[in-house]
Amino acid sequence: MLCKLKLPWPAVKLRLLALITISFFSLPTLAQSQQVAHFTSGERQVSYEIFGPANTGPIVIMLHGVGGPDVPLYRGLAQYLATKNYTVLFLHYFDATDTHRASDQNYVAWEKAVSDLVDECRKNPAWAKRRIALLGFSLGASVALAAGSQALPVDAVAEWYGSLPDEFFYKLKGMPPLLILHGQHDDNIPVANAQQILQLCGMKKFTCESHIYPDQGHGFLPPAYDDAVKRTLDFFSRQLK
Repeated sequence: MLCKLKLPWPAVKLRLLALITISFFSLPTLAQSQQVAHFTSGERQVSYEIFGPANTGPIVIMLHGVGGPDVPLYRGLAQYLATKNYTVLFLHYFDATDTHRASDQNYVAWEKAVSDLVDECRKNPAWAKRRIALLGFSLGASVALAAGSQALPVDAVAEWYGSLPDEFFYKLKGMPPLLILHGQHDDNIPVANAQQILQLCGMKKFTCESHIYPDQGHGFLPPAYDDAVKRTLDFFSRQLK
């Protein structure tokens, strides 16, 4: 049902490298400290990094793209969100599987890791009553959509250039308020995927906002990147009051 295309990996790497370099240096240099914590999901130990205030503000669970958690873009943005009084939990969801391939089996394990981290938040006395949002990029956006589609008890989902995996499309249970940001010229995950999710939200009467960048591909370059950050913060500020 979904129109997923893949660029040859060298082309993907070149585009991601340009995005990472430009986007990372568009963020201020920050010295925000971080901690690493662990939990068990599917009998595997999964890690997450904690950015920002531990006891105040909403929680954002951040989901990296195919490049993994070491990409500077994600840590830079996590640090930036921390200055806005968010606690960012940067989930290493690849820990939950043996491979990083976007298969049905892996999506199930990654979705469970997200759900289990939300459960961890609800068990933590300091976090139990705080609002929670998911923020995902590319593959991580697809994981965020998969988790949201199972009526995950979070307050918002922001997805940047992702798609709803087919298996979760067919077993849809719900969706938190959703922000979709996508590039019109995305050759890796075509914009048709975003349009299909929008149609689904309309049919199911889910709360959904979107913006399609007419001059962007897979990954946002400034000034679209900066606009996407602003739209995401505005969305969270309204949904996580």
